[in-house]
Amino acid sequence: MRQPNWVSWNLTTADTGSSGRSSNFYLDTNLPPNFYWVPTNGYSGSGYDRGHMCPSGDRTVSAAINDETFFMSNIIPQSPDNNQGVWANLESYCRNLASSGNEVLITCGPEGFSDARTASLGQVYIPSNVWKIIVVVPLGGGAALDRITTSTRVVAVTIPNIQGIRNTPWQNYLTSVNQLQTNTGFSFFSALNSDLAEVLRAKVDGAPATSISGFTPVVGEPNTSVVITGNNFNGTTTVEFNGLHATFSINSDTQITASVPRGATTGPISVIAAGGLAVSAGTFTVTTPVVTQPTLNIALVKTDIVLSWPSTATNFTLQQNPDLNPTNWNTFDGTITADGSNQTATLATPAGNLFFRLRSQ
Repeated sequence: MRQPNWVSWNLTTADTGSSGRSSNFYLDTNLPPNFYWVPTNGYSGSGYDRGHMCPSGDRTVSAAINDETFFMSNIIPQSPDNNQGVWANLESYCRNLASSGNEVLITCGPEGFSDARTASLGQVYIPSNVWKIIVVVPLGGGAALDRITTSTRVVAVTIPNIQGIRNTPWQNYLTSVNQLQTNTGFSFFSALNSDLAEVLRAKVDGAPATSISGFTPVVGEPNTSVVITGNNFNGTTTVEFNGLHATFSINSDTQITASVPRGATTGPISVIAAGGLAVSAGTFTVTTPVVTQPTLNIALVKTDIVLSWPSTATNFTLQQNPDLNPTNWNTFDGTITADGSNQTATLATPAGNLFFRLRSQ
C-alpha cells in the first residue's frame, strides 16, 4: 500500500520540548530493498497531505528525534480537512492528556483500501478512513502495561479520509477496539492478560457505565436460562458465569438472557459492554443436574439384535465394546432410527462378542 500498516508509540511530557518542526521530509532508506520507497515528492499534485501517523508535535525534545517523524514510512495520504482539522485536534488532545499526568499509549493507521491511488508520482493507495487507539495510563512506577486495569480509559476512533470534516469533533467518530479489529484484521492488546484485554476492546469512550442490578433465577444447573437486569447492555460482547463464557441474547438495553454454560461453577455473573465491565453483587449457584439413566432394551429378532431406548434420552449416546476393556468403548457407528417414543438400532446377524451401553454426554 506504500504506507505504514500501523504506527505505535507512547507519549509523556518527556517527549515534548522546544525543538520545533522539521522543515524537510525524508526518504526512509532503512526499509527492505524490495519495498517501494515513497519519495518525498510522492504526493505532489495529488490533493492529499503528507499526513503523519506519529505526529511531529509528539516528538519535539530534539531536532534529530523530530526528524524521525518526517520519514515517509510514517506518512499516509490524508485529506487536508482530515489531517489539518479533526485529526490534528485529536493529536492535540493526546498531548493535553500527557500534560495532565498521563502516559498515553497510541497506535494508529489507515484502513479501507480499494484500488484508488494518489494521482501523483508515488501512486500511493488512498485509505477510506484513518483509525487511532489511545490508552490513557496515569503516571506511576513500573511499566505502563502493569498499570492498566479494567477501569483504564480507552479511546478508539475511525475517521473518514474525506473533505468537509475539518471542524467536526473527533468525538463523532468514536468506536470500539473490537470494531477496529474487525475493520483492519489486526489483534490489539495482545500483551495484556486476555481477560483484561477483552474488557478494554469492548469499551467505547464516553459510553455510560454498564451495571447489573440483579438476575433470576439465582440457582440452576447448566443450560438454565437466566434473565439478567441492569443498565447499558446494548453492545454487550461477553457474559460470564464465574469467569466462564456463556451464550446470550440482548433483549433490551436493560435486560439480557443468558444460558448457564456447561462446566460453570458457583460465583458472580459478569457482563462486558461498551460501558466496561459489570460484575453482579450476588452469586449464582450452579447445581449438579440429576441424570436419570434410561433403560437400554435388547431383543433378538430372528438373527438380528434390536436395541431400543427412550427418544427423550437426547443427552445419551449409544456405545459399543467388543471385550469390555474400558479403552475400547466407541460410539455406535450404525444407523439409529426414531419413531417418536423410542430410538432404535438394529444389528443384522452380528458375529462375536458385543457389549452396549448408553453414555451421558
